[in-house]
Amino acid sequence: MSAGMTARNLCVKIAGKEILHSLSVDIAAGRRTAIIGPNGAGKTTLLRALAGLNRRYTGEICLDGRELGSYAEKELARVRAILPQERTAAQGLTVEQLVTYGRFAHAGLFQTRADAEDREAIAWAMETAHVSAFAEREVHTLSGGERQRVFLAMALSQRPRLLLLDEPTTYLDVAHQLRVMEIISQLNRIHGMTILMVLHDMAHAMQYADEIVLMQRGRVVHAGTPADVLTEERIADVFGVRVEIFTNSRGIRVPSPVALVGERSASK
Repeated sequence: MSAGMTARNLCVKIAGKEILHSLSVDIAAGRRTAIIGPNGAGKTTLLRALAGLNRRYTGEICLDGRELGSYAEKELARVRAILPQERTAAQGLTVEQLVTYGRFAHAGLFQTRADAEDREAIAWAMETAHVSAFAEREVHTLSGGERQRVFLAMALSQRPRLLLLDEPTTYLDVAHQLRVMEIISQLNRIHGMTILMVLHDMAHAMQYADEIVLMQRGRVVHAGTPADVLTEERIADVFGVRVEIFTNSRGIRVPSPVALVGERSASK
């Protein structure tokens, strides 16, 4: 079962500066939604507010039709999980130990060790994220792509209905980027999990999102399907880059940068 979210007239201030300006957005249950926009648009600020990590906002955020602020911490963690952009693990911690931390929200008051349900969830999460093979290895010995999948497994061990990810492919090479994005898509396609992700790569947004939320200067300037939102004209207006969009051999729309707005292309 998936979970949906809505935000209405959302305003967020950080250090006295308003970052999000009376913003409204709908995150459909069972869909893959990508938040994109230029640097400083407020993408991560929006994701953190929707995740419940920043409670200092005005307006309304609802998760499954219920005000976000009414959820207790553990109750919220049983519904949604987040993979933040910055992640660290203590030295000496093994992959399985780190993934086990994701079961905190499901632990009983006096529970000191994983029960059968926990073990099943941990095994499923590691298998889904393709990290079972190095369960006993220390996290700090892994490559960047492997570590990213381990932190994803920790989020999945919560068994969430909504998964939020902040730029999940940052610092990864192309092969690891594709592997992570394919895992995320399978979570939606096979398990019905709602996906909300901040992406910096427009090509990934076009290929892996059902819905796009396009942001600029703390506001949503357009929302809809990738074909509706990511047009050549709108990309030029919001990102300041002229692109040509073509369809590749798999039938997927791909943007190709041509030049900065106001400059001639290099080929001319």
